[in-house]
Amino acid sequence: MIPAELLPPIPRPPHDPTSLLLNGRLGWRALPGGFIDLNYSIPDQSLALALHPASRRSLSEPSGSFGGLALPTGVALGPDGSLYLLDPKSLALKRFDPCCCRFEDVPCFGGKGSAPRQLLEPHGIGICNGNLYVCDTGNHRLGVFSLRGFGLRAYLAPPRSVDLANPWQPYDLAFDGEGHIYVSDPANGRLHRFSPAGHWEASFPGFGIITHLAIDCQERLFAHIEGAPPLVKVIRSDGLSALVASSPEELTPYFPSLPFQIDNLGRLHLEEQCNVTPCPEAEAECRQPGEGIFDLSGQPVITPPNKLGQVSPPIYVESGIYVSQALDSELYRCQWHRLILDGEIQSGAQVRVSTFTSEALQPDELILDPALPWDTNQTARNLTQGKWDCLVRSGGGRYLWLKLELRGDGFTSPRLRGVEIEFPRISLRRHLPAVFGAEPTSADFTDRFLSLFDTTLRGIEHDLDTQARYYDPLSAPASSGNGNGLDFLTWLASWVGISFGRSWPEERRRRFLKQSGAIFDWRGTRQGLRQELLLLLGMQSERLSCPDCQPRQSCRPKLENCPPLQEQACPWEPPPLILEHFMLRRWLFVGAGRLGDQAVLWGKSIVNRSQLDQNAQLDRTQLKTSQDPYRDPFHVYAHKFSVFVPSRYGCSETERKSLESLLKSESPAHTLAQVIYVEPRFRIGVQSLIGFDSVVARLPQGVTLEQTPLGVASVLTKAAHEQGGPSLEIGGDSRVGTTTRLE
Repeated sequence: MIPAELLPPIPRPPHDPTSLLLNGRLGWRALPGGFIDLNYSIPDQSLALALHPASRRSLSEPSGSFGGLALPTGVALGPDGSLYLLDPKSLALKRFDPCCCRFEDVPCFGGKGSAPRQLLEPHGIGICNGNLYVCDTGNHRLGVFSLRGFGLRAYLAPPRSVDLANPWQPYDLAFDGEGHIYVSDPANGRLHRFSPAGHWEASFPGFGIITHLAIDCQERLFAHIEGAPPLVKVIRSDGLSALVASSPEELTPYFPSLPFQIDNLGRLHLEEQCNVTPCPEAEAECRQPGEGIFDLSGQPVITPPNKLGQVSPPIYVESGIYVSQALDSELYRCQWHRLILDGEIQSGAQVRVSTFTSEALQPDELILDPALPWDTNQTARNLTQGKWDCLVRSGGGRYLWLKLELRGDGFTSPRLRGVEIEFPRISLRRHLPAVFGAEPTSADFTDRFLSLFDTTLRGIEHDLDTQARYYDPLSAPASSGNGNGLDFLTWLASWVGISFGRSWPEERRRRFLKQSGAIFDWRGTRQGLRQELLLLLGMQSERLSCPDCQPRQSCRPKLENCPPLQEQACPWEPPPLILEHFMLRRWLFVGAGRLGDQAVLWGKSIVNRSQLDQNAQLDRTQLKTSQDPYRDPFHVYAHKFSVFVPSRYGCSETERKSLESLLKSESPAHTLAQVIYVEPRFRIGVQSLIGFDSVVARLPQGVTLEQTPLGVASVLTKAAHEQGGPSLEIGGDSRVGTTTRLE
């Protein structure tokens, strides 16, 4: 007889079902021809009804967004996700502030003109490899600015050897995966290509009035050609082109998803970005009027015509169908369990779910046949929060096909972010006597009835299985969900004696709690307080990007005998922030001390003590009878310190209260903190920390008589004939008829 421990284990069903996920990121896995009147909704590629032909987007929209697939001309995304915009009216660079939900000016350009940092009729901007590129069309140059500090690095232009009929006019630019820069030149009908280092490489003629540019994920360059009607061409790396006959809906899978929507007027819909880090009630005045929709000048749109910015309401087709490929369970006669829909279904819209199972693969023509007997046939309506699920009513089969019928009233559309299919069905009937499953019809009824309780029990089991996430600051729930304002992340922080400010964004709360445990041993010390201030202000050196100090890497396969590439440490170090006042004492040592600016004898003047026949003055000195006057330096400086922070934290009432609360709770006992908000100023050799307490502003705009006082902030402009235009200078440039006109 074989021992029991040597026998193979008895096959048992799994404890929990597994699942397949369909969404825009992993793929919807539709049959060829399985999308009927549907499209991908930007930005998360959710499934929605297609627009009516009268409301569809065009690739040749004047904003240069190619039907909402790319950023409009004059808008760029930074490496950290920040949004930049070049205002063509004020010629100012603006950056979007998600807290206050508005665009704020960045001190970068010097207004209108031809001098360095000045612009004339600019158009496109772009960001790549830590540089900001600006198409200064009127000045016939492509400016390159460092994204760190916005220092002017160079101006790019084709060499003089290039045969151009007109001076080149850079209009828009795009970058490929290797960092090459493609610049459109409508004045000459050419497309120029520069290397990642800024060297001119090639010029492709014959494009007519070429303006807007965009590159998709397949390295295809799309160019907007002005004309009647305007055309969009796709250009290869060798300069060859072909007309594009597809629509934006068909090209959506080939373009990277944008974090926001762009309407047909080029306006930016930044509602979701504003809701991520909303301003508290104390800072409600910093918000601009509007609903988070901005034009290409960075101004809020107060009363947009509708959600998509069109004159009439958006019109969708009334129905659409999605049919999936064969989903393989790899189980013989698998009984598929249930379907879970994730998305929004507003009033007036619905989604009908149907399934078909088979033990063998079926041809696509049979699945798409309208006469195919589909099963399940459940309808989802009014889905605003949470998820909707239903049991699969089809019989057992290894393969399953899913059909979704999306319907609307022409003004609303269902939106499905994903569909989860669970299998196999593991019923609680396995714990009941076998008589409950002896007959197939009764067994099916028992399984469907017990699934009501099974869903609840599995939800409890899921919470127990994932309970560990509640104790990690990076995964603990940060929303209350019950309306009382207390979330689990805040409660978790209270376990270790940490309190968050009400206006702290979620990212700061998680980062502060995650790293606060490492500095608990330093609490009550200067070093511990400095580390907490760096966490609050977001000034950790390891968190800030330092792209220029990292080694350049190429997309080549690594050799097996190559050593691992170690990342270099960023040379930037955070400022000290804290100054203890005992360091302000300038002591005199016998035999070594020198009287002067660096050494001061202390005395009664430290606390302004009044002494007869010495310094007694009305309304100035004061009578002090307590403590020892010879130990005034110790009594005054021993327990005080100053904290230096950027001035923007003092401008915000919420940030100021957060800083004061931190100092009140984390300062060493019996100490007094003094907060000093550092204003931007620049003194060479004394105080010139750019980015912390200094800002380089725009260039002075010259001197106006009787208005501008002469001083360090005024600069005399050039002579009239040097600025261009007619002029006459006796003994200089006085050629009548060429540069001079007598009146």
